[in-house]
Amino acid sequence: MLNYFEDLANRYDVPIQNVISIALNRYGIICQSVDDNRLRFNLKILGEERPTFFAVCVNTYLDSPFELKDGNLYLDGVAIGEVSNIEKDTCTSTYFRNNKKVITLNSNSRSKCIGCKFCGTYSLSEDDAIDFSTEDMVQEYFETLLIANNIPSMENIENITVCTGCFSNEDALVEHLLTLRRGTGNLGFNGSINYIGSQLRDYDKVKLLKDTIGDFGIYLTVEKFLEREKFMKREKASLTLDKARDLLEYSSSIGVTSTFLYILGLEDLETVKKYMNYFKGSINKFPIVQVFQDYTPEQERYRCDEAKDVEYYLKARRMIDEIFIDTELSPKLWECFRSLYHGKDSDVKVRKLKKCQEKN
Repeated sequence: MLNYFEDLANRYDVPIQNVISIALNRYGIICQSVDDNRLRFNLKILGEERPTFFAVCVNTYLDSPFELKDGNLYLDGVAIGEVSNIEKDTCTSTYFRNNKKVITLNSNSRSKCIGCKFCGTYSLSEDDAIDFSTEDMVQEYFETLLIANNIPSMENIENITVCTGCFSNEDALVEHLLTLRRGTGNLGFNGSINYIGSQLRDYDKVKLLKDTIGDFGIYLTVEKFLEREKFMKREKASLTLDKARDLLEYSSSIGVTSTFLYILGLEDLETVKKYMNYFKGSINKFPIVQVFQDYTPEQERYRCDEAKDVEYYLKARRMIDEIFIDTELSPKLWECFRSLYHGKDSDVKVRKLKKCQEKN
């Protein structure tokens, strides 16, 4: 397998570490010493100076070539990296990204969000219910969070991303976002607030959030382009692609950071190409493309035939790069733990510039 990955790296002009990171997300790992089906950890792949944060499935794809044992990651029995800071991956309320400058807030009990076939939220910890109904509660929570993580002030935080799909209704979601802004603002937070989900659809409410929050972002959970009603819960699937594109186009026009999330591996490359082009003109931020993971062994049957091979993801990466080559949009590598990209932001920009020069 390592020889195959090296061949792919050469053919697609990406570092071998990038191929390994994609494969790690696609296959997950085998680990005989744990019962959990999902782990988070830092992985320093051989040849790299710094570790990268991963959240992957464990023992759900039994043919995985990766094994975690004694603090090392093995590929077909060959040690390829050092693993540290291993912890169970749950739906608990908060975790950090980008050297603790960015907070992901699972603030509405994500473990109770059930219905999408390709998701694994339902299989994670339910110990994630925290009351954020008043700005005082928000303020108290973040004061405790800062102390626990040795962060001097909320002024050190660049953005907060609310990641959830299960508020009781759109009004409750909007009120939560406004309460979050007031509560964190009392602590000196001046960064952006982003929403990941599909419940925010009313243009007037989007405008209200933009006017009140200021630096606001919408990351729509499109997830899948075709047969959405078969794979997604009814409320989520009711946001049609046309409605999603129109909402993103409107949001972009009023200065809201606008993009969408997509799970790569459920659909063939022609479908991916068609709808990436469809959404291209409506967003002002590079789409967040996630490699499909098997939270349970049964979910492997949802993966399309093309996507069973790691090369599919490299073809998709090249194709998506080419679609967005004439834009200023590039992925932020810290933003997605299941990414097509691995390494340094500058590496992506240099490769993109090189392709643009070749095209012209």
